[in-house]
Amino acid sequence: MGTAKPPNFSWVARGRLAGLGMPREPGHYRFLLGQGVRHLVSLTERAPPHHGSCPELQLHRLRVPDFSPPTHEQIQSFLRLVEEANGKGEAVAVHCLLGNGRTGTMLACYLVKAQKMSGIDAIQEIRRLRPGAIETHEQEKAVIQFYQRIK
Repeated sequence: MGTAKPPNFSWVARGRLAGLGMPREPGHYRFLLGQGVRHLVSLTERAPPHHGSCPELQLHRLRVPDFSPPTHEQIQSFLRLVEEANGKGEAVAVHCLLGNGRTGTMLACYLVKAQKMSGIDAIQEIRRLRPGAIETHEQEKAVIQFYQRIK
């Protein structure tokens, strides 16, 4: 069984945090493991298929409806998980269906907190790294409000 790069995979912070579209085959999970990813955060309402094929990769569920922004509590949970995993030298990958809207929103919030970027700058940087990311005005607003809450 080979490994295959999952759809829309890219690092936002190499070895720490990546984004991707939903992994759909066992090879996608093996690819993530090979990249050092030990935690997969799923933002979809349904669990990704075949996630049990790679028990070394821990699945975390934060259900965010499609085209919606995550809640402040979901953002905080996600960032805490990334911080704890990174503290143990473990990388995290986050996905929604295509890896754009919900995933991009979480990744931008990570940049706000980890790199002290403004909400606008974090949105621009995620869109530069991941064209098509952060799809709705509500998702943009969630990043900007997150920035305003923690600055």
